[in-house]
Parts: sequence; structure tokens; C-alpha cells
Amino acid sequence: MFSGNNNNNNCTDIIIYKEEELLEEKKFILKYSERNYEIKIQLVKINYLHYIRIKAQEEKVIINYIYLTEMNEDDFIKQNNEIFKIYNNIHKIYKLILDSFDKNNISISDIKENISCNLLIKDKFIADEFSIEIRLKRKDSNNNDIIEMLCNKINELEEEKNNMNKKVNELESKNNNLNFKVNELETENNNLNTKVNELEEEKNNMKNKIKELKFKSDYKIIKNEDELNFIKNRLLQIPGRENSKISLSLKFRLTENGNSINTYRCICNNIPNNLVLIKTTEGTRFGGYTDKAWTSCGENIVDNNSFCFSLSRNKIYNIITDKIAIGDNVRYGPMFRDNIFYIGSGSLNNGGCSKNSQSNFLGEEMLYEINDGKEKFTVIEFEFYQVVFE
Repeated sequence: MFSGNNNNNNCTDIIIYKEEELLEEKKFILKYSERNYEIKIQLVKINYLHYIRIKAQEEKVIINYIYLTEMNEDDFIKQNNEIFKIYNNIHKIYKLILDSFDKNNISISDIKENISCNLLIKDKFIADEFSIEIRLKRKDSNNNDIIEMLCNKINELEEEKNNMNKKVNELESKNNNLNFKVNELETENNNLNTKVNELEEEKNNMKNKIKELKFKSDYKIIKNEDELNFIKNRLLQIPGRENSKISLSLKFRLTENGNSINTYRCICNNIPNNLVLIKTTEGTRFGGYTDKAWTSCGENIVDNNSFCFSLSRNKIYNIITDKIAIGDNVRYGPMFRDNIFYIGSGSLNNGGCSKNSQSNFLGEEMLYEINDGKEKFTVIEFEFYQVVFE
């Protein structure tokens, strides 16, 4: 086994047994089939003999195998290649290989994923061309190899932030107590299995963080999975939709498509099973659903499957049976009657909850409840989704 000197206390050094000494190590990157592979060239002494050890693995990917070869001077000479009459000792051969990287004279000629990885050196000595093929065999990673890969992954993250301590502190705040984990790893660095398990836990936390960031990218008004499920669970109560798989397909977003009612109508008309979401300058969030497509027909429409909801209050407002659910007016955006809310009086930024009579939706305990008791509001974000039932 081998190790480089790693000054980062967070990564446990890999043990070098007494009969092996790592004399020198260089790292390079080669591309093959649109993927980058990290190539490590090591000069090692094993039981008083010098070897060149070459490792290859896909860059920045944690996998359970590597490609590996170890060759001493005799192994190279046995290849019966004329160039080894000139480069006739292990140190010269090592320098030849390093120079081939510096001069871009080395490439990966072939990879058989379950078998081998072949390196090919093509160069000239004086005027004569020569080539050397070095075959690396696949080797399943042991615990030390996995730890090294995980440590390299952590170091890459640390380098991106240019400050390991800053990165650790940021992860501590996101994962409640990363300092405790780091200290635990420092005190238990002789227990490699514990190290692997804790790094795996950290990786899962990072995956969850990525999932959270992706959610925030997909939805600008819905804050989390709980709010999304709150809406989906109500959609599953629609007769005939009880066992459906539900997804939301974004068709219009105010901050991306603008506040023009004409633009909204051009994009969103004639789409059935639609859901609208609104966020006001006050931070209030609410919306509504209808089976019916908006068509600019100028009519009031009955839809017994329609409902409105408040994300801020976590509350559903169901339509009163056979009451008018929506007003489809070409001069406005979505209008849920009578008028629990509407937007688009001249602009999608304008909205209100003005009522000429009692609301057609059940559940309001105070006037303009869906907008926290205020009659008018200004829209800072509006989203229109088609609900896909599968």
C-alpha cells in the first residue's frame, strides 16, 4: 500500500507498509470517450527493488475499481522494445513516461471496463519513431482505495472554496453539527470503517442539499415538498383521479414571461386541468385549480372540481356545488368567483379579492381571508401549471 503526505486533518492517511516506500508520484489527466481519467505515475521501492506503478481511474467519480500495473526494470525489458536499450534503467523509464505526458505523446488507446485500460506512448528518438503500450488491469478497490477516493473528493470540494475550514464551517451550519463529525473522525482515524460510514453520511446529506436546491429552482412559490404534497393530495380527491400519478408542467412564470395579459392568454389559453399560484409583495401565497381550460370566452363557468387554497394558511377552499367557479374574461388573468381572488386588471401584477356577494368557495372565516384580510394586492410572482394526471 502507499500514501502521499496529506496535511488535511480531515482525511486519514493510507498506511505504507515497511517493505514499500513511495519515492515519487505525479498525477495527470487523459481524456477517453468524452471522459477524463486521472493517471497516477509512482516510483516505488518494494523489498529493495524499484517499480513503476501506474494507476488509472475516472476523474471525480467514486467507483469500486481502478486500473493498475506495477513493473520493474526487467518487466519493461521483457517487452523486447528497442527503446529500452536506450532507456535501460527504471529511473530513465520513469522519466520517459513523465516526459510523454509533458509532450502530450501519451494517450489511452483502449478501455475494456471489466478488464483493462491500455496506455500508448508514441514518440521519436532522434529521427526514429517508437511506440510503447502499457496494459493496466482492472483491480477491485479495497478500503484504502475507497478512502483515498473519498478523501480526494473532499479535497476537491475544499479547493473549490479555497479554504477547507470555511467549507467545513459551512457544512456544519447546513448539517447541524459537522464539527462534531470532523472531531470524531480526527480522534478515530485508526478506524477506517467508521471513516467510510461517516463520509457516506456526509455524501447523502449533500445529495439531499442538491435535491433541496433543485426543488427551489423548479418552484418559485411552493417552498418545500410538504406544500407540494398538500396541493397534490387535494388533487387526488377529484373524482376519478384518486390513484393518479401527478406532475406539474410549468407553462408561464411572471418573472420569466412578463406581466402582459395578452402574453399570458396566448401561452395559457386552451390548457385544461390547470393550477395557478400567486405570491404577493406581502409574502402571502395562494392559488386555485380548475379542470376547465381558459379560453377568453367572456363567460362565467361552473366546475365542481375546482378549489382554491392558501399556502400561507395551509387551507383548502372547496367550490360550492354547482356554483360558478371561474370567470373567463379576456381582459383579466385567472379569476376565481365570486371573487375569492383575481389578477390581471391591466397587468398581471394587479390583483384583488373584491366581492359583490358571498364567495362561491367554502371555508372563508373572514373577508378576503385568502389574502390575509386585504382587498387588494400586488403580485410579485405568478405561475401557471398544467396538472398532468397519469
